[in-house]
Amino acid sequence: MQNFGVLSLLPVAVVIVLVFLTRRTAVSLLAGTVVGAVLLYGSGFPKPWLDVVYGVMGSDLWIWLVLVCGFFGSLVALFEASGGIYGFTAIAAKICKGEKRTLFASWLLGVVVFVDDWLSILSVGTAMRRATDRFRIPREMLAFLSNSTASSVCVIVPTSTWGVFMISQLVATGVCPAEEGMSTFLHALPFLFYPLMALLCGLLYAVGVLPKFGPMKKAYALARQGELAEEEPEETSGKKTNALNFLLPVILVTAITIATGEILYGTLVCLVFCALLYLPQRLMGPGKYLDTVLSGFKDMIGVLFIVTSAFILRDINSLLGMPEFVIGAAKAAMVPQVLPVAAFLIVTVLAVAAGNFWGICAIAFPVIIPIAQALDANILLTAGAIISATAAGSHICFFGSEATLACSATQIENVRYAQTAIPLLIVPVVLSALLYLGVGMMLG
Repeated sequence: MQNFGVLSLLPVAVVIVLVFLTRRTAVSLLAGTVVGAVLLYGSGFPKPWLDVVYGVMGSDLWIWLVLVCGFFGSLVALFEASGGIYGFTAIAAKICKGEKRTLFASWLLGVVVFVDDWLSILSVGTAMRRATDRFRIPREMLAFLSNSTASSVCVIVPTSTWGVFMISQLVATGVCPAEEGMSTFLHALPFLFYPLMALLCGLLYAVGVLPKFGPMKKAYALARQGELAEEEPEETSGKKTNALNFLLPVILVTAITIATGEILYGTLVCLVFCALLYLPQRLMGPGKYLDTVLSGFKDMIGVLFIVTSAFILRDINSLLGMPEFVIGAAKAAMVPQVLPVAAFLIVTVLAVAAGNFWGICAIAFPVIIPIAQALDANILLTAGAIISATAAGSHICFFGSEATLACSATQIENVRYAQTAIPLLIVPVVLSALLYLGVGMMLG
């Protein structure tokens, strides 16, 4: 593979600049992929660029993503059409008597829905949007809180989708044998500094201990002036709202996902359950049910376009050798004491730049763990740094799937998330880096 060196960073730089200039995330991502293809193939780039596109859209992962994301959209549409969302927010309105209680309830709901970050983000964003609007809390704050809570909880719960993946990485890189995967992950939990700090900071932002600053503070000022999207009506089609029409499907999809380890099964079963739940109540007829399912699926096309573009950028970056260049450039300077903090910062930057979190994690583990073993660095601390960086990347990358879903659920633009959420996320990132440096010095 040809080594493009520092030029491998150009596509990501183009994406970031264009996003803030044009405020069009998907177009900016596609432009970045084209720049990368030109670097790779010169003037004959169109065909190999299309080959990359076809490769992404023909992969099992992309097909799975389309189905899961689309069916999530269908479920959200059904929750709204049935009045379940409004029944839940009516209950929340009785409990949430002010900004702090509302944001605390949003944070707590994100913690409770721990099985999958997508499910958590969509549940919190959709369920709490009207409650936050009621107290003129900017939707940017809800997007930040839902995303920063989701994968932070998932990554520290070994039975979640994130936890299972991270255990597989520990086993695959020889950190532990397969039969000790769970116990090794539990021993690494104290070293997952970023998700723990992100949860703590999210709670402190929610209850007002940590102040909102920068663009988020300006978003609050705009919200106070009434510059929010129009609220949805209290009821739908004159039907009485019922919170159980939201809570029961969410509980079911969570239970099925835990039982099967596959969230697609959970969404499919939940769609059938919604029909059995809503039709006898005469909340909608069979035709309206099917129309709502299709409408919700179509509502996620914008999200899928952004995520697909990010996947194409991921593959272009891989062909350019961007992850290997960044890790290789830093490898020579690594010593046991600073390896954990270096791993945390490097993998975070790579995950943000690539818009790919588990993929970068899968690249980083087999490269960095052998370095830790060769330097006699603390293996669990280093592994914790890589896992933490994966979560940090999913929070900071404004064009990644998690941030895009948070923006979709709260109905804001990705660039607004970038402007308002990233400054708040710097706090747990800095705290985590200091912890990895300090603990690395003590244990190194």
